[in-house]
Formats: sequence, C-alpha cells, structure tokens
Amino acid sequence: MTPVQTVALRVGDMRAVVAPALGGRVLSLEGRGAPLLWHNPDLLDDTLSPLGERVDPESLDGFATWQNWGGEKSWVAPQGWDADDEWHGPPDRVFDAGEFAVTSCSDRGIVMRSGFDAATGLRMTRAVTVTRQGMHVRTTLRNESARVRRWAAWEVAQLPLYDADVGCPHAGVFVHVRAGSDAVPLFRLRGTLSTHRRGRLLRVPPAPAIGKLGFPGCTGAIELRHAEGPGLRLSFRVRPDEPYPDDSPGQVWLQTPVSEPLHELGGFVSTASLVELEALSPLRRLEPGASVSLSCDWTVVPAAARSGEFGRLAGVERPIG
Repeated sequence: MTPVQTVALRVGDMRAVVAPALGGRVLSLEGRGAPLLWHNPDLLDDTLSPLGERVDPESLDGFATWQNWGGEKSWVAPQGWDADDEWHGPPDRVFDAGEFAVTSCSDRGIVMRSGFDAATGLRMTRAVTVTRQGMHVRTTLRNESARVRRWAAWEVAQLPLYDADVGCPHAGVFVHVRAGSDAVPLFRLRGTLSTHRRGRLLRVPPAPAIGKLGFPGCTGAIELRHAEGPGLRLSFRVRPDEPYPDDSPGQVWLQTPVSEPLHELGGFVSTASLVELEALSPLRRLEPGASVSLSCDWTVVPAAARSGEFGRLAGVERPIG
C-alpha cells in the first residue's frame, strides 16, 4: 500500500488536510470540533490513509470503478462524454485523480498546479487558504492549447448526511435564489427530490433519493445545515448576464445508499449518504493563453436547530422532476 502525502493547514481551530497527489483536493476540513467534509470510508481510514492501492485512472471504466475519495475539489464544466467540448470525467487522469505540483505552501495556505490535459487544452491551478471562519478556494483554468476553447471552472465538495437530518424540518440544503426562481431537475435516478420555499430561500430536504438539481436563479450562497452539529456555507459570485453550464451557477447533488448498481452511471454503486454543494464560473471563450477563475468561500454555520432564520422556513413542498 503506497501512502499518500498530505499537507495540514491550520488557523485557530480550523484545520484542513490537503492531498496534492489526489487531484489537489481537500480531504478533510474540521471546525468547531467537528468534521465538515465527507471522505470515502471504503478508500480512506479515519487517519486519511488509503485502505488499498490507487488505480491508474487510464485503466478505469467509467463511474463503476471511479475512486471517489471525497472531500473538496475542482473540476471542469460542462461535463459529458459525447463531444470534444465536454469534460469526460470523473474519472480522469489529470484533474480528479491527477498529481498536482505544489508551487507554494505555508501553515495556512497552499497553491497547486495540475499537469496539462490534452483533451481539454487546460492546466488547472488551485489555491487553498484556511481562515478563522472556514476556507477560501480559488480555481483557475488556463488554456494552454493552440486553439480557442470554451470552459467553466467547477467547485465541488461532498458533505455528509446524518440519520438525524432525514425528517428534521430545519435541516437540509438551503439555496439563496432570485425572486420567483426555482430548482430544475438535472438528473433523477432514484426517489424524488423536492424544495420548500420561503421568499428567496429554497430548502432541499434530505430524502431517500439520488439525483441532481440546478438553480438558475442562485445568487451565490448554498449551505448544508445539520440537525445536530455545524454545517458549511458555500459563497461565490454570480454574474447573471453571462452563460453558465446547465444554465445553473449553483447545483446540488444528493445521494443515499442503494443495493443495486446504477446502470445510468455505468454501474456506479452508491454506498453513502451525502450531498454535493457545487458552484460554477461563467462559461468563457478562452483564446490560447487566456484563463477563467472561480473564487469560493466555505464558512462554518451552526446547526439548523440553533438558526432562527432557517428554523422559521416553511411553505409547500414541491417535488422536482
């Protein structure tokens, strides 16, 4: 078993563990005495040491054998497998599973750079800084090919869902949206996702379902609040006059365990309860040498039961999809 080198960042009681060799991802973020990110217990033990050997991404066959380590990472959008202007991952050998080079590092921050991806023409830089409130991540995609490309940067973090969250009227994912805007279904694989509305706030309650929602009217704030213990808020800038992948600058994936492989995802087996909070940059036309960036702030938030703003959230449940 080959160990994976990690870098620990700390400010006050906030601590992040970064793995440059695993797609430059943040494997763990801890604050207020609690873990805030999900990591895959089938691949990593409680010390974040691998339980088996890493698999060469070039030998992988779609989602069925994707080594999803978890944590927070950066991807490339739009995602797809049918055209050259879509990112064919994960898995892939450069961004999700590739080895990032460390270009600078301190007690509270690290800058990492990916290899060159010939398929997209991109090289990625990730700058991660721990703050007293959480974490700041800046992703930059640079077109290092000889032709014009069109891409967006994509922030993805996997957060745990707990048994107490299911059925709790104050727990779930909360998305800040423009007036009159609602969620749109992007994928529906199992069960039903729904939203509750209160003004310009949409709540996605935890449910026995697998699917993805897009939020065309997202104003740049998405958060997960647990029934017990702290959660996380994702904040980012939205430019409503620019195009976005799936027309949705903010997106949410919800996943719960199922016994059978998901043929829609190439045989992927869902063994965990988690949500993905996702932010995207505008979809930009990139001349050779040009770049697009996405800055995201992750902030610790209190448990749902201690939040008056979200504790009052009510309204009619609306199934999506």
